[in-house]
Amino acid sequence: MCSVANMDVVTHYKSCKHIGRINMIQSLYYIITIIYLYRIKPTAAYDVKYLKSDNYKTFEYTNITFTHAESPVWDPDSSMLYWVDVINQDVHALHYYTKKHKVKHINYGEVNIVIPIQNSSRLLLGVRNELFLMDWNKPGDTALRFLAAFDLGSPDNILNEGKADAMGRFWGGTKGRQKGNVVMHDEGALYSIIAPDFTPRVQLKPVSISNGLVWSLNNTIMYYIDSLSRKIEAFDFDLVKGRISKRRTILEIDDYWDEEVIADGMTIDKDGFLWIALMFHGCIARINPDKKEIVERYKLPVTLTTSLTWGGPNFGDLIVTTSRRNLEPDKLKDQPLAGAVFVLHHMGTSGVPNHKFVFNNADEY
Repeated sequence: MCSVANMDVVTHYKSCKHIGRINMIQSLYYIITIIYLYRIKPTAAYDVKYLKSDNYKTFEYTNITFTHAESPVWDPDSSMLYWVDVINQDVHALHYYTKKHKVKHINYGEVNIVIPIQNSSRLLLGVRNELFLMDWNKPGDTALRFLAAFDLGSPDNILNEGKADAMGRFWGGTKGRQKGNVVMHDEGALYSIIAPDFTPRVQLKPVSISNGLVWSLNNTIMYYIDSLSRKIEAFDFDLVKGRISKRRTILEIDDYWDEEVIADGMTIDKDGFLWIALMFHGCIARINPDKKEIVERYKLPVTLTTSLTWGGPNFGDLIVTTSRRNLEPDKLKDQPLAGAVFVLHHMGTSGVPNHKFVFNNADEY
């Protein structure tokens, strides 16, 4: 059920060749290059300001492309960057400084979520519509320890996105049945779970594609994306009780893009501004949630941007995952970096630490 590969990463230039299967790769490289900022013209009367046009001077990217990379998370305690390849059912770990790269295959279904656990060597993993603790070093079924299941009675639903809040609770949402790029509306929900019983508690229902999730710097607001609602939304957040209330809209995606473009993953910077990945548009956007406006947008050389997080020294690098899922052959030819993981430098701001999942004695569970 599980396999682990160790790979060295070198930092000098290497030609980028697309290889379709991860188990054919013997090494992982980063390529460093200088680029200009891609500016996206605003639509209609919306005058998007590019406040720091000298940002994003350099980026790095993997020459391994993943079918659908998602859920990037940085663990400053171990200097590890984690992400998943959803369709290939792989969990990836890259040491940021030694460039050692590990891959663990989960032969159980779509893997959408990976989260470090406080004071534990294990990871929290979302597989299909279930939540597990995962051990890198154990083989077979013993690597996964079942914790919770979501959307019972809907076996084709997927636990699509999840993070821990400042108290260490897991918050995660599902999406409904999917065929190709089409997901059924209103078949999912947003949940939270907390020790000691870890029973899922419905926080919001219905939702269609539960995606971006992040909290304000003072933990009084939870920002949330249901991709098919085409909104960035906010809730008052009670950290002690783990409750949300007073739902409201921060941004309407329809005000900027046509119906194909959807908001996907989300993170926050040290200034309290939101960053979102825009699927089917290949860009990331910085949002001032108080003024309810986009203040910066950046284009990547791909179409399918899936998620993002801050990492590296002092949380100064913006790490962006991308996809090549369901892309037609002509688009794949035009986008050889589709599915790569990008690391953007010199963004003019930096991030804040992600919260870890709290599970006492997780290593003994």
